[in-house]
Amino acid sequence: MYQMKTSPLRFGIMVCTAQRPLMLRSCLESLITQDTSDEWQIEICVVENDTQPLSRGTIDELNQTSPFPIRYEMEPRRGIPFARNKTLDMAKAQNYDWILLIDDDEVARKDWLAKHVQTAQSFNADISYGQIKRTYEQPLPIWAPQETPLDKNAGVQLSRASTNNVLFKSALLHPPANLRFNNALTYGYEDLDFFENAAQLGFKIVWAPDAIVEEYVPASRVASKRIIDFAKSCAAAHVQVGILRKGYWKVFPKFFFKGLRRVLSATVLAAVAYVPALFGSATFVNLYYRSRMRLARGIGNLLGLFGRPPSYYSTIDGH
Repeated sequence: MYQMKTSPLRFGIMVCTAQRPLMLRSCLESLITQDTSDEWQIEICVVENDTQPLSRGTIDELNQTSPFPIRYEMEPRRGIPFARNKTLDMAKAQNYDWILLIDDDEVARKDWLAKHVQTAQSFNADISYGQIKRTYEQPLPIWAPQETPLDKNAGVQLSRASTNNVLFKSALLHPPANLRFNNALTYGYEDLDFFENAAQLGFKIVWAPDAIVEEYVPASRVASKRIIDFAKSCAAAHVQVGILRKGYWKVFPKFFFKGLRRVLSATVLAAVAYVPALFGSATFVNLYYRSRMRLARGIGNLLGLFGRPPSYYSTIDGH
């Protein structure tokens, strides 16, 4: 597999953003203060997924003091895979050796880049996937899926990664791999699909628990409706991935009947739990919302089959 070359190594740190200028500023401020090596050449690339350059002023201002160039481009087609593919185009145009992806609502610790590089070198990895530490403005409801930190040692090989904290080599973007984010996956899973495909091609993904970003989760994102909508979107995305990989008619029976079972059983359970939940019974409140989650997943399965994607990502959480 690929070995780290001698200096200078060119790193491109890629950030997609949409209507979160304050969070983007915090993210970029954490990137321009990274601990670095004289043997590295670092650039930051921001892609604004909008028709208006809302963050251009922030980029211009930070470029006055940043030790690294901050490049800026817009992607007017609204959708996460479109924005992510624009970052890949920028990375290829600038001929980076290694690419890092971080979300605009995250803040990287000062040794974030260094820890990723150390992990990739130590374990001869093509992809280094880092840890996200979340702080919640408001606690998750008890009925919501709870976050379970990945309790593994550094260097453990993984089968996939996501785009909110990852370093990968540029070979993923060039022949014979030529990996791209799938533009059809506009309602989730496009990042998991990208790195699952990389793993299947033989690229080595390892866990980097010391490459840490901090993420602040606003109260709006843990509101009941948002959690339920996210479950619906994820279920639809799983169907879409199955269709893309196996074909429509091979996955239709599985997800049609699964979705139907979920909808029917969840409707009955939610109806049973609704009245007791109104009277404050914690047991029935929990049952009611778990039923709503099951119902959302069932609806998501059916929406995915019939090409009616949920609109979860059309709402921007944060500022």
